[in-house]
Amino acid sequence: MFEVLLKSLTFVLIVIIAYSLKKLRVLKKEDANVIATIVMNVTLPCALLASANGIELNGVILALIMIGIFSNVIMMIIGYISSCQQHRRVRAAFMINTSGYNIGNFVLPFVQSFFSGMGVVYLCSFDIGNALMGLGITYAVADHVASGENHFCVRDMMKKLFSSIPFDVYVLIFVLAIFKLQIPTPILSIASTIGAGNSFLAMLMIGLMLELKISSQEIKNIFKILFLRICGTVVLALITYFVLPLPILAKQILVLAYFAPLSTVSAVFTRKIGYHGDMSATANSLSIIISVVIITFLLMLFV
Repeated sequence: MFEVLLKSLTFVLIVIIAYSLKKLRVLKKEDANVIATIVMNVTLPCALLASANGIELNGVILALIMIGIFSNVIMMIIGYISSCQQHRRVRAAFMINTSGYNIGNFVLPFVQSFFSGMGVVYLCSFDIGNALMGLGITYAVADHVASGENHFCVRDMMKKLFSSIPFDVYVLIFVLAIFKLQIPTPILSIASTIGAGNSFLAMLMIGLMLELKISSQEIKNIFKILFLRICGTVVLALITYFVLPLPILAKQILVLAYFAPLSTVSAVFTRKIGYHGDMSATANSLSIIISVVIITFLLMLFV
């Protein structure tokens, strides 16, 4: 129990440290953009490569991949419908921030510590589907909504998908799994070393992006996003645990994954679609606190 609490508090502490350094003017809010570039293009791809290596496809693995996709689609639709009266960029921001799960930077360290072996395999399988959506498709669809274009161009969507290095890494992992190939040990060693810094940099980025001085309209949207995520997650968790015919360990891992915070890249993609407020960064930080409490409680039940 102490180890569970310690790991949870560590993530919160990193966010607090980053926010404090910004207030002391040791770091600037703009530095988050540099860190985001490093996370998206270097540390996150390496962390994914190291964690998902060696996945072998079977019925349960394929089911978890599809659940990762399906859960994102459901939450993205909820975000779109719930913001029907908002400006198109706000609607796009809702689609990005109500869907997507921070697996690699938040849930994975817990699962590695308490459910090593198949637990990690199950989580990474879910994260393949989650990453296909959160690192590419969701952003492509949200960007289409934000732009107000009348026609949806599949070519443009595919271009946006494959311009995401983390997305490309998961495509590579999936191909390797199909042909039952392993990543060479030297490459895996390098990826593991670089990827080890991903959690710290991701939380540091969130802390720098965090702004507590926000407009009343943004406060309303922040709590709406968090409310939608919690309600949707509870429903998904109940269906998964009591309805789906999966191994008990797979069910436990899925429930933990559902209660992950907002995706690390949600704040980055929210800015890329043209929304420059602090809604996403603040919602992300608050979701971390909520997830720490819920996942810590769930781990004490499951472990």
